[in-house]
Amino acid sequence: MSPAHASREAASDQPGSAFGRSHRVDTLLLERWDRDPHRAALIDPDTGGVVTASDLKERVLWVARALRERGVRPGDLVVVHQERSVAFVVSILGVLFAGGAQVALDVNDPPERTLETIADCAPRLLITGPASRLAAAVPVLVVTGEERDRDEPAFRDELGGLDADQPAVVLYTSGSTGRPKASLISHGALVSRLSAMQGTHPLGADDRIIHHTTCTFDMFLIETYWPLLAGATVVIAAPGRQRDADYLARLIRECDITTFYCVVSLLELFLLARDPAERYDGLKRVLTGGEPLSPELVKRFHSRSTASLTNLYGPSECTIYCTAWECPRDPELDTVLIGSAVEETSLWILDPDGKPVADGEAGELYIGGAGLALGYLNRPELTTERFVPDHLGEPGGRLYRSGDLVRTHPSGALEFLGRVDRQVKIRGVRIEPGEIESAALRCAGVRQAAVIAQGHGLEKRLVAFLVAEPGTDGTTLVPTVRAYLRSLLPGRLVPSVIQAVDRLPLTANGKLDGALLAQWAPGPAADGLPDLGDIDPGGPLEGVVEQVWRAVLETADIDPDADFFDIGGDSFKAVRIVEETQRLLAVTIPLETLLQEPTVHSFSTALRRLTEQEQTC
Repeated sequence: MSPAHASREAASDQPGSAFGRSHRVDTLLLERWDRDPHRAALIDPDTGGVVTASDLKERVLWVARALRERGVRPGDLVVVHQERSVAFVVSILGVLFAGGAQVALDVNDPPERTLETIADCAPRLLITGPASRLAAAVPVLVVTGEERDRDEPAFRDELGGLDADQPAVVLYTSGSTGRPKASLISHGALVSRLSAMQGTHPLGADDRIIHHTTCTFDMFLIETYWPLLAGATVVIAAPGRQRDADYLARLIRECDITTFYCVVSLLELFLLARDPAERYDGLKRVLTGGEPLSPELVKRFHSRSTASLTNLYGPSECTIYCTAWECPRDPELDTVLIGSAVEETSLWILDPDGKPVADGEAGELYIGGAGLALGYLNRPELTTERFVPDHLGEPGGRLYRSGDLVRTHPSGALEFLGRVDRQVKIRGVRIEPGEIESAALRCAGVRQAAVIAQGHGLEKRLVAFLVAEPGTDGTTLVPTVRAYLRSLLPGRLVPSVIQAVDRLPLTANGKLDGALLAQWAPGPAADGLPDLGDIDPGGPLEGVVEQVWRAVLETADIDPDADFFDIGGDSFKAVRIVEETQRLLAVTIPLETLLQEPTVHSFSTALRRLTEQEQTC
């Protein structure tokens, strides 16, 4: 059996491994907090607030008691709908201590989508903040982060009798049928993964990690639960600043951050947006993943930091990650691998008949072991389809069909080759084109819809093709559908380009011809776009800004009140817009200005203030 197929079992005496699969997250946290009550558990650098382990325990138990008093019992789902904050961390932990499973939803998602998700998971309760405008048809508990109760609830004694196989976390991801699917992750699976991470990248009391990842991306579990279980400190990034490389770089420097996770595209942004001479030697370890990592990016990072760089791979169905590969400091590096199985994990590379392939041959990756999700919430058919009996391992085991093509590298680690289905990843986000197509078909006037991913690496974007109903004008349908999708889907799922066509191309057997559709997609440039070299900086400020945006975003028209990230913008285009605007206007523009004022109108207003300040100085 080759290393690619091997299973790594837990070793109780492994150095740095502090957790065990038989434990629940809540009992482990209580042990940690009681062992070192005065340790700084959470830091909010923007307010200067520090929450000790003792304080955090009091607040979490208060929330847990409030949830119990409102009827939450072991196994119940509780939605947490709060901005990233101390209160958010208190809420998600409070759910676990009440015996429930947390369903954290992004407050920036459209209200209709949030309400649909709440209806889908049917939670016992909704936790939100005092400023929430969400009117959900479920009981609500408002949590501010200041709650505390020094009388520990009696149900603390019940925690030891609860099952480690009970769900702890529910994570929603894009669904191919148009309905998002939710993975049920147990306490045991979560503890297993966090134990594996602690075993290979041990955190101590002096370590600090930034929590900046959106709560709908499973890596936020690494940023919160891992350091709290290990006795390290979580530094909470301000809401809305997760795209802001300048802000995050400042946190790394001023808050003595030792451990940092970021998707590959954010790592690229750091190296694009910051001074090339700036180094990150204060960091001990950087974790990345979510999308393919290039050898060139690895080399650029290593030239700027002494920290280790580890490439993580794994779908949320296997709880955060299932393979890891520490990138070597090799100037001749030509291939980035995804690594080998982590602790308590089995991997198999199988052909379409379910048989192991020969070493070096491509096949679909099947994942087994302690980290597997329990299945999909309320989706028994899909669970049966994707979580299959393990016919190669121990009787009674399960394997998850990842849909990813991999092969064994001569070193024994795995190499990621792509997908076996239509699923794509853009900026680290897993996207099912079918979900977007389903949403578009709900818009009046749309007869057919098809969505593809165009481009590679940093330039990859979503392109949608629409066939109008008879009698509907395709030119007017495009802006209607764009507005409709913005109201229904998160910005990351709204295609950068939407194009009306007379028909969708089909193959000889009547299926959608994706290859031909990709040829129909508009190229990166289009006639009528402004040339950056011809823009007159002496014109009206908002007009100059609009021309820069149109040129960089490669779009003929821009609504002055449209969000930059909803109309095809990303972190890399943001860097270019700031650089080009600085060149034209001869004014220093912090990158965070665009990220905080992401419309043509608001960005122009902010630039006007910056210009006046420089003239005053």
